[in-house]
Amino acid sequence: MSRHTAGEKMETKRDTLLKMIAISGELPSYLTGIVVGSPSYAASLVTALKKDGYIHIRSKDGVRGYILSKKGKTYLLNHYETDMRDYLTGASETNHVKSEKEKRLRLHRMSLAWTHFFLQGCIIFSSEKPEIFSESFFRQKETGTYYGSQELKGGTDKIKGSRACGLFIKKGEAFVVYQTMENLLKWAKKTEHAMRAWVEGKALRYNLSWGSDAIFLGNSMAFLLQILESTGGIKNQLFQVDETYEHYYYIPCFSTPSFIQTDLIVDGKTTKHFKKFLYTMLDEVENREFSVHAGYQKQRRVYFCYEMELKHLIQVKMELERKGNGVVVCLDYQAETLKEYFGEEVEMMVLVCEKVKQYLDMQRS
Repeated sequence: MSRHTAGEKMETKRDTLLKMIAISGELPSYLTGIVVGSPSYAASLVTALKKDGYIHIRSKDGVRGYILSKKGKTYLLNHYETDMRDYLTGASETNHVKSEKEKRLRLHRMSLAWTHFFLQGCIIFSSEKPEIFSESFFRQKETGTYYGSQELKGGTDKIKGSRACGLFIKKGEAFVVYQTMENLLKWAKKTEHAMRAWVEGKALRYNLSWGSDAIFLGNSMAFLLQILESTGGIKNQLFQVDETYEHYYYIPCFSTPSFIQTDLIVDGKTTKHFKKFLYTMLDEVENREFSVHAGYQKQRRVYFCYEMELKHLIQVKMELERKGNGVVVCLDYQAETLKEYFGEEVEMMVLVCEKVKQYLDMQRS
């Protein structure tokens, strides 16, 4: 009986890995252990899949990843046609994987986004989620859902050049997703404005308002500093914080703490309770609508920065430089980087992620 159970688990993990390679086009080699949940187990799966002829390894220009063989594509189409046909048939870039480094790195960025939301427990496969921009799409509530670039762009040329990886929706809130890895994205304001307008237009068809927000996924907390300090590069072709979106949230990939940060961003009801809880530590709450600081503690301004919204972080830094030091409230994994950004003299009030998670769980129960 135990051998049968183990076999079922291996089959499930094997197929999950194959499906993640399929929707990625090329899965970065370092993601296999993250997808499967164990680097050693992933290594044995990859060895078996290569031996059986389901996948090939591609190592070129210092970039290493896995792609499906013809046999692997046939297997997935036979067993998971609904989930796989858009990625393994026709002229899609995931079905015809190019060998040029730039095109491969684009697929790697998409793969990192797919993997991040998969690990977060979001629905990512077609058979499990409403069609994008359908009537039920914007009314999704509890379970997070992620739609990749091919689903988002839907074959239209209007947003073809956008750097967006996809669209994340949860609790009725939608976010255009970008994966910056550890390099500033090439950024054409006109193209990204078109992406924003595209999503807004789809929402208006169902008489819904959209917050015009974006999530930037990065490979590390440290890269946040480069994004915040970017001036667009010599030719002004790289990303810098602008007015394309109303809010930009920076979230490091894969970590459980970053999933807590996401909940604080998207779950309006829970966030409202959480902020009320934080207000209890203040001597005075600042009630002005557009105030950068949340209030005062011992006559020092207190700033809530745990959402890591880029425009807000820049405003906080400017106010600290103008008006003197204050107190920055953030999650524990954010503290070191934010301390470096705001300066050594700022006081950090660090929230332990595990405690925050417990509080959020209690609010939902």
